Parts: sequence; structure tokens; C-alpha cells
Amino acid sequence: WAVLACAVQRSGAEATRRQQDAATVPHVAPRPVPSPPAREVILQQAELKDKAAEWIIRKGTELGLAGLVFFTPEFGAGTHKGDAGSMARWERIAWEACKQSDRQFPPRLRVEDTLASALQSLEEAGPESLRWLLAPEAERSWRETVAALRAGEQAAAPVHLLVGPEGGLSPGETAAAMAAGFLPLRLGENILRAETAALAACTLALLG
Repeated sequence: WAVLACAVQRSGAEATRRQQDAATVPHVAPRPVPSPPAREVILQQAELKDKAAEWIIRKGTELGLAGLVFFTPEFGAGTHKGDAGSMARWERIAWEACKQSDRQFPPRLRVEDTLASALQSLEEAGPESLRWLLAPEAERSWRETVAALRAGEQAAAPVHLLVGPEGGLSPGETAAAMAAGFLPLRLGENILRAETAALAACTLALLG
């Protein structure tokens, strides 16, 4: 009986091993990485209060912004200066938004002391980039201008958006922006909060 018992045990062990060898691991297809937006969009945003700034970072990352530059305007300055604590928190928010939206890398985040210093960094962007300044009083509308550009050779050109504070840019800042090649555009008929205008323009530029 002992010999028979051992034979039965060996037979059962061999059958179990054969079943394990025959088992297959189910194939799980990798999730496709979303394609980047058709055009690169960088937002130059006047400094905002913390919650509004964080909201723009989160939603801008989800939409596909390539870069986000905060600057301190002459009117209506925000409550932060891009200190190490703020930057670390912003970068964490951007990475969280990347995970939520399946984006590989967050936008480039930067803080400049003034609009003038923010405009100096645009020299590397090249003359082929499109530069639009959101201005409620502008004669040209966003819809007409962008529709005409989409039909031309600059349809996929990088876009730099400039959004001022709640009270608007100073006359000197507006003149400096226009001298740097920014075209004032009217987004709509309503007066929007700075963060609302910024996200609306980013959405239209990226997905429109």
C-alpha cells in the first residue's frame, strides 16, 4: 500500500505540474499614449491668487499646455512670488494632472518678476510663432482671426497666449506686448475672470 500511495502522489503531482505548465498568462494590451496636441501652446499668465493659479496649472496640464509662465503685473499682483514652496506644490499638481489625463510629462512652469522679463524669453521662440493678447476692448475677434490663420501656412505654428490680471495690463505693458509681436484679440462679448479667459483661450487654441 505504501508503494501504491507513493505512485498516486507522484501521478497527482505530475498532473498538477502539467496543468501549471499549460496555464497561460492573459495578455493585457498596453494603454496607448495620447498623441500630443497638434500645436504647441504656451500661456503667459499674470499672477493670480493661489487657488486660481493651481486651477490653471491643473486644467492646463490636462488640456495639453506645453508651458506656463506666471509674471507679476503692474496692476493687481497676486499673493505669491514663485518661491520654492509654491513651485514644489505647482509641480506636484502638474504631475497629478498628468496621471489623471495619461499625459507623459507636465508643462514647463516658470515665474518671472515682470512682463518685460517674460517677453525677453520669447526671443528664443522664433518669429514664426503666433502671439495673441487677450483684450476685451480689442477690435479683432478671436473667431475671425483664428479661422483665417487655420486656413493658412501657420495653422500648426506654436501659439503664445498672454492674459493679464483682472484689472488688465497697464498701458506700458500693453505697448511692450504689442512691440513683441502680440496681436490683441477679443475672446467674446462677456467680461471674463482672468483664469476663465485663460482656460477658454487655451482650450480653443489646443482643441479648436
